[in-house]
Amino acid sequence: MKIRKSFVAAPVLSMLIGLMSFNAYAATVRKVTTSSYTPVSLQQSVEPSTRIYVSKMSKELTLIADNKVVGKWPCSLGEFSANGTKKKQGDRTTPNGDYYICVRNDKSAYHLSLGLSYPDKAAADRGFESGIISKEEKDTIYSAIDRKVCPPWDTALGGAIMIHGNYQKGIPTAGCVAVSDDVMDILWPYGQLGIKVSVGP
Repeated sequence: MKIRKSFVAAPVLSMLIGLMSFNAYAATVRKVTTSSYTPVSLQQSVEPSTRIYVSKMSKELTLIADNKVVGKWPCSLGEFSANGTKKKQGDRTTPNGDYYICVRNDKSAYHLSLGLSYPDKAAADRGFESGIISKEEKDTIYSAIDRKVCPPWDTALGGAIMIHGNYQKGIPTAGCVAVSDDVMDILWPYGQLGIKVSVGP
């Protein structure tokens, strides 16, 4: 698949991407309940054979449907993702774990985006045990995951982890998974609410 070339110097582009990532995060937290987003519904069924796997080692995203690989594409991850899973807001790390798509944004600054259900219960447990979130925040995250809705993205654990477009080879993200716009066009019809997304080795 052809990747668009950038004519902006790498250091400048990296700085712009970082600024855009922060702005996009803030905008996502503000707008998650607006009409731009489609929240997950308890009544909506999903196709269990459709799933997405993100490999941190190979930096590849794989789409599986009907138990067959639809495609495998390069992706960018958080700058410090090799250090392990995400622990807090601003650590520029893509989280490890099993998530579900909880929002779909067709007005994303990055072409299209699919929001993941991070922080999950494991992250909530770690955050509470380390003292960076309260018992109330932990319980709120637990409740959201149990109800299959989007957990709060405004705690010290961070959030707004998206699969989105605007992939630039060699340029990391603030924690999201970036693929090319062409790949996002392929993922969009498959990436329905509730679809499982696993991030691992």
